[in-house]
Amino acid sequence: MTELLQPRVDKAPGHRVPGSYGPLSRLAAWWLHRRGWRVEIADPMPEKCVIIMYPHTSNWDFPVGLLTKWAIGLTRKRDALCFAGKESLFKWPWGWFFRSVGGFPVNRKASTGFVGQMAARFAREPRMRFVIAPEGTRSYVPYMRSSFYHVAVAAKVPIALGAFEFPSRRVVVDSFLLPSGDVDADLAAISGYYRTLGNRGARPELAAPWVFR
Repeated sequence: MTELLQPRVDKAPGHRVPGSYGPLSRLAAWWLHRRGWRVEIADPMPEKCVIIMYPHTSNWDFPVGLLTKWAIGLTRKRDALCFAGKESLFKWPWGWFFRSVGGFPVNRKASTGFVGQMAARFAREPRMRFVIAPEGTRSYVPYMRSSFYHVAVAAKVPIALGAFEFPSRRVVVDSFLLPSGDVDADLAAISGYYRTLGNRGARPELAAPWVFR
């Protein structure tokens, strides 16, 4: 993996090849290609990391992300890609589906809190790539939720910087930042990366600024 400096964003040396991981991978890669999507996912990827996908402004983010996951072989069993959701999502009738694609429920009322639960999960899992939308909503908010950052700090893992670029139809996750604990410096580095990327989600006007509440 590319050496991680603080608080600099570093890029992975290569990308995974879509369609190279079995029948489901080939089918998902075909669908994305037919619709003009390009996939640029880091290879290698850290064994443990927090992956943020920004901006999160559309319901289409989930299906495009799921197809990307299948296309480049980041299945739950193969490469431990996962996401958290509220407990109600994992009840009948759709609980089986969300679990099958890497989801797990989080008890928001637990005394340890979300960061504590996630740090404990990182500690006991041999591999874990945790995907989260930093805004926590598709609607516009004037700040980011800080949970993704504090989870990465508590678990001592890098933050992978990802994006859905709808105008150019590109999914990219190939740059990383190891949080230094200096929140302002780290957020400035992340914000600078996304400015350089020129990233635009499905609804750019809903993208939140890189500040914590």
